[in-house]
Amino acid sequence: MPSVTRLVGALVELAPTSGPELIGFARLAMDPHQPQAATIGFALNPAYWGQGYGTGTVRALMGLAFDRLGLHRLWAARSPANEASHRTLVGAGMTEEGRIRGHVHVRGSWRDSITYSVLAEEWQPER
Repeated sequence: MPSVTRLVGALVELAPTSGPELIGFARLAMDPHQPQAATIGFALNPAYWGQGYGTGTVRALMGLAFDRLGLHRLWAARSPANEASHRTLVGAGMTEEGRIRGHVHVRGSWRDSITYSVLAEEWQPER
């Protein structure tokens, strides 16, 4: 059986503590151009929005990135229309960096993305 020489990414299924119901997912994907960096993303069932699952998920991914993998930089992007993700990412300790114009093709048209990041030296596990 081949050995694993590097982590390419991680996918996590999210479930509430009250039971086995799947409520969302999160991912951490290593950046092939910057070996000490990764990008994160997450999606939650709308019935669980506003309950801290998003912020907790982002903070768990930050812990994985910095405490376990020893990365230098973690970043995320969101749709300009998704203000809830803005609050989640900033609330978890990320900093808004700017806008990437025409970044992703969604439902037949190009859409901008708003980017966020956090560096290892900014990570505060007990926040």
